[in-house]
Formats: sequence, structure tokens, C-alpha cells
Amino acid sequence: MRLITIASFVALLVASIPVTAQKVTTVDPKDVQLSPYKYKELPPALLKRIKATTDTFEKIDGMSYEQAVDLYKRDLDPESNLVLWEEMVRAYKIFCQKRCATKPEQADVYRSLLLRTMFSEDESIKRSKLAALSIDEARSAMKFYRLAPKPIDVIQVK
Repeated sequence: MRLITIASFVALLVASIPVTAQKVTTVDPKDVQLSPYKYKELPPALLKRIKATTDTFEKIDGMSYEQAVDLYKRDLDPESNLVLWEEMVRAYKIFCQKRCATKPEQADVYRSLLLRTMFSEDESIKRSKLAALSIDEARSAMKFYRLAPKPIDVIQVK
């Protein structure tokens, strides 16, 4: 049995693509379970920040505020995970000031940024399956994401 956190859950849904360049194992979303709750409640300030990310991305990934809160309560470190999503929101909003009028464009930017949270720019491009953006446009969107890539840890329970 594998346990999974919010970033893992969404990333696996969006990016379960075979690995090529990095020593990272891709896990089939069907082989994971949500981890048990780590927190009964989350601080109001954290909830407000979660709301800001879901307000931006729900139209793309379908993740409601309530679903996100549920997943963050299961996360070992909800704060550090939320920082990644906030950086994605920041980069998404900057890039989409002049673009992102269509759902395919929005999805491409979202997927590119989500992959960029875990992989290098080049690896993210390889995995992004662009439908509306060019490779150069996807690279431009990823340039706004300032954090180092951090692959998702999946905890395996025997």
C-alpha cells in the first residue's frame, strides 16, 4: 500500500508519464491510497492560503477548496507543500496576464508549472503534452516559477 499527499495526488493524476532522464520512479495513481489524517484542523491563515490556490486552479484541475483542505490535513508538511502551490499560482497569474483565454491554454500552463515543481525545465517540457502552447511559451511560463524542483516523496507501507 502507498500513502499519498495532496501534491502527490494531483501530480500523479496530471503527470503519470514514464520517466526518462531522472532517477525518479513514476507511480500509477491506481496503486496509491490517501494517507491518514495528520491534522484534525488547520490554522485559519493556512486555510485562507489554500482557498487562494483553489480559487485559481479549481477551474483547471477540478480540486475544490473542501477537497484540498481534506488532502492538506493528510499532508506531513502542509505549509511547505502549500508554498509550492502558491508559487505556481504566482507564476500562472504572471504568465496568464497576456495569455490563457482558452481552457487548453490554461491546462498547458498549469500542467507545465506542476511538472516544473518536480522536474527541471527540460524534463518538464518532455512530459508536458502541450495542446495549445508552443514549447517556447511553456518555457516562458516555467521561467516565472522560482523554486527548485522537488520530486514528490511517496511513502510505501507494507
